[in-house]
Amino acid sequence: MSTRRHIILTEGVGSPAWATFLPLFREAAAAVVALDIDPQASGLYLADTGLLVPKYADPACFEALGRICREQAVTLVFPSIHEGLAGWSERRESFARDGVFVAISPPDTIAVCEDKWRTYEFFLSCGVPTPRTSLAAEFGLLKPRVGRGGAGIRRLAPGESPDMTGCVTQQFLEGQEYSVDAFCDLAGTPLYIVPRQRLTVESGLSVRGRVVHHPVIEAHARTALAATPFVGPVNLQCFDTPDGVFFTEINPRIAGGMSLSMAATENWFVALARLLAGETVRPVPIAYGLTMMRHYTDCFRHEDKLLR
Repeated sequence: MSTRRHIILTEGVGSPAWATFLPLFREAAAAVVALDIDPQASGLYLADTGLLVPKYADPACFEALGRICREQAVTLVFPSIHEGLAGWSERRESFARDGVFVAISPPDTIAVCEDKWRTYEFFLSCGVPTPRTSLAAEFGLLKPRVGRGGAGIRRLAPGESPDMTGCVTQQFLEGQEYSVDAFCDLAGTPLYIVPRQRLTVESGLSVRGRVVHHPVIEAHARTALAATPFVGPVNLQCFDTPDGVFFTEINPRIAGGMSLSMAATENWFVALARLLAGETVRPVPIAYGLTMMRHYTDCFRHEDKLLR
């Protein structure tokens, strides 16, 4: 089976990082179907097919997604929007019966990763170092229990007593921030674990980064990935501080800077397609030291040509 026979569905295509993934998707696909809720999302006009969809909060959302998969003959889905991960995971077997493979980890894994308190407990349970965290206003960094990126995260003022409903506080860490990109096969075995320094971050997105060899980070990431099943692309966050390495979160999806990890190894979308075809994927050496300097390009469409 040729890897290019897949019709790949991808979402969140208005992100500045998405365009860096388009050529990688194209290598694995006969066609790319791009979804977004915003008619001005550039990826809608760069992919082979662009379609507007309801928000995940809309009860009709997954009915619409199922219809799109049927009408577009989609065979491979890469969910990437935080709000939709649980829904895709819960419906993974249903989509599989229709010939659609959803590259998503099991529901129990998603539930652990989505809730920062449960993530903290998970790290503790498998012996991965993590900053002290509390459901009370005990530490200096306030975080929503459920959320994406840096939304709602802030340092508390001395003596502040915040409303802790739906929040945790966490020990504030100072040190080098790392993203750790991993690619897990269909059985949950990580084929790649790639630490990258987040050298420059703008609006929560890494715009400069470097792949580094860091055996301690790699070992802890491997421990976490072995403790619960993951499938496909996974991203972990950690800090290397004077007191050691501490892991803070897991994102069971494509991360914005993951293109750097693929450039340092191979195209993970193609690798997954090969696995689905029953082929063996043998990891290639990681190009440590590879550095990413992100730049943006523009997409132009007349207002009459925007999707509605």
